[in-house]
Amino acid sequence: IKGGIKIMKMKVAVMEDIKKMSVKEMDVPEVGAGEVLVKIYQCNICTTDWQTWAGLRKSQGRKLPWVPGHEMSGEIIEIGENVRPELKVGMHVGFIAQGSRACGECFYCRMGHTSRCLNKPKQIEIDGIEGYFGMAQYFVVNSKRVLKLGDDLPYEEGGYLEPTSTAVHGIKRLRVKPNDNVLVIGAGNLGLVNAQVAKIYGGNVLVSEINEERCKIAQSLGLATINPSKEDIAKRVEEITEGRGMDAVILAVGNTKANDQGIQLLSTMGRILFFASGYPTPELNIDSNKIHYNEYELIGTYGADFSDYVIAADLLSKRLVKVDKMISYKVPINEVQRAFELAATPGNYRVSVSMW
Repeated sequence: IKGGIKIMKMKVAVMEDIKKMSVKEMDVPEVGAGEVLVKIYQCNICTTDWQTWAGLRKSQGRKLPWVPGHEMSGEIIEIGENVRPELKVGMHVGFIAQGSRACGECFYCRMGHTSRCLNKPKQIEIDGIEGYFGMAQYFVVNSKRVLKLGDDLPYEEGGYLEPTSTAVHGIKRLRVKPNDNVLVIGAGNLGLVNAQVAKIYGGNVLVSEINEERCKIAQSLGLATINPSKEDIAKRVEEITEGRGMDAVILAVGNTKANDQGIQLLSTMGRILFFASGYPTPELNIDSNKIHYNEYELIGTYGADFSDYVIAADLLSKRLVKVDKMISYKVPINEVQRAFELAATPGNYRVSVSMW
């Protein structure tokens, strides 16, 4: 309810088919007990979104039509019954992604690993169409999934809550500690977020990136960089580590060449984090004896636990993780087809869809 008028309809961006987006009008769901209604201002197009649109993730079996969007931010405009008292109308908020929702009762939830919940709920469905529904003007959500963000944090930056939480989750699994030498391969969206989080956790971070413009953005964030197409990265790593190799490597791009390079530059007893997925699936060229004799740790990471979101919200709100330079375009919802075309264009960072 806004200004005493009940909101009935909303615009929603729908993925009709491969490379086809449209805007539909749908009913705004009723707010139930334990829920809040949020007016969404910005929703960023993540890699999963545009790769699904481009037809690169057919293996995930997603049924179209489908409503994408889980990197959104907005303002609470209505509160249902039995909602925790710290949530107020007018509060700026971000969200724990639907894929990170948890039952709270299974083995993994009780161990604190909510991202691995065994009882995942179904996707949201409105008017017969399923999806995440971040690309809708209004979002009804269980208050457990809502996190307060700084009032002065732009909504498009608030959309980085989920990506930042996944970086926090990965850095914790990688066990980055003060004075660790950390190599981040790739200065895309999540490469730069990972690099900043690794630095916050005490790592001496080096970012490897072949795109010179991206190197400059990384440098503007206070990150050391190397362009391996112009400089011998093995020699640079040898100098930095006095010949030992990197204590930790983060693969923020998903391809075979990055896998090979990361393992090549790893120190004895080093740890390598497979952060990014790749389509088609990258190869991993290493024999088990090398892992055995060098005591390597190969670590996978996916999603984030509730605790990671809490940390991420704080890092973004306090500008300890800076993402303002990673918004390439803001595009109105009525031009959502163009927004996805831009998101799928190599070299672009996040494209943010403006819902109003």
